Amino acid sequence: MPRRELRPDQVWLIGVPLNLLLAIPCAYPVAFAMLAAQVIAGELGWATIDSTVVDDGAELVIGFGVVAVLFAGLLVFGLNALFAFRAPQLKRDRYWLAVALLVVVPDVLYWTLIR
Repeated sequence: MPRRELRPDQVWLIGVPLNLLLAIPCAYPVAFAMLAAQVIAGELGWATIDSTVVDDGAELVIGFGVVAVLFAGLLVFGLNALFAFRAPQLKRDRYWLAVALLVVVPDVLYWTLIR
């Protein structure tokens, strides 16, 4: 049986709510990535960082964060790939950029503004 092709508007109608929902379980991997970026920027001298974060073992937290980010990335990519590759007319670069933004931006806003 041949695979059913989708129109680009169908992919967007499925993808936007799906990725906004995927932002919920991806909140902690994004927080780990933000911590890693803060520690790396502090080590490079680009930003000031509280020394207790580094002294209390940020390496272990960042290590767990890398695993969480990889798992979350595979989950997001896998679920989107189920239907995104079925639309030959879809502008893939715009879609995958929107996927990344729909997952990361709500989490960054959550961790910086609300928490």
